[in-house]
Amino acid sequence: MRQETSAPRGRGRLWIRWGRGALLLAALAHPVSRAGQQQGSAAGGSEPGKAPPESRAQGEERIFGIVPAHSITDAKNLPPLKSRDKFQLFVKGTLDPFPIFVYAAQAGIEQANGSHSGYGQGAAGYARRFGAAVGDGTSARFFSTYLFPSILHQDPRYFRKGEGSGRSRVAYAISRGFLTRSDSGASQPNWSNVLGKSVAASLSNLYYPPQDRGASLTLSRVAISLSYQTLGNVAIEFWPEIHRKFFGGKKKQDRETPGGSRSLTPGEFSDR
Repeated sequence: MRQETSAPRGRGRLWIRWGRGALLLAALAHPVSRAGQQQGSAAGGSEPGKAPPESRAQGEERIFGIVPAHSITDAKNLPPLKSRDKFQLFVKGTLDPFPIFVYAAQAGIEQANGSHSGYGQGAAGYARRFGAAVGDGTSARFFSTYLFPSILHQDPRYFRKGEGSGRSRVAYAISRGFLTRSDSGASQPNWSNVLGKSVAASLSNLYYPPQDRGASLTLSRVAISLSYQTLGNVAIEFWPEIHRKFFGGKKKQDRETPGGSRSLTPGEFSDR
């Protein structure tokens, strides 16, 4: 009976993950605060086919004031992050309230759908599902943002292309899950991201109910995670144009970096 019921529950879990990705993308696409609408700037007189530089007001590193954008930048030649900076990037993303909201919503949807039935129902069941969601997100962020980038000397930030044809930018955004920039500036396979998600998905077998464990479900979780990361990267890549087209206006330019872009730099965390 356990084998007969594991597949439907596993598929339910995968649909929940797609829903979580959709929730993140929906937050990217809808305004929720005036502060967020006013952050950043579109540089005047930009060349055709080139995205306006996206910037963030100091202390307001968010898209529309809710979605964290700590590791997104338009700058092309930033110095590499040191290991302690990558760790602080992980900490900043982990303690941000937005992922907590996503985990809470995910746990509620899972409980309503009866996913992870081994966790039970009621407050205790919700707490277990919420804890599992926190464990999934935190471990994936730890391995992909800090541990493997530090060991492999890779940069965990997303460097927005911001220019060229739409097709080339979509291809670039899709590739970022599998290609990244090394600390020396060279392009190389994004082992930090792939290995990080794989290790995190494997660790989830330690706390998921028995019927939701196994090699095939683990590989499916990795594939789903990479898929909605890819969709998120496309939204991030075209965010300046999306903002300008649907919500209008120009964004206030950030003076901290040339060209109006802002990103985390080595030592910045310790200065805050």
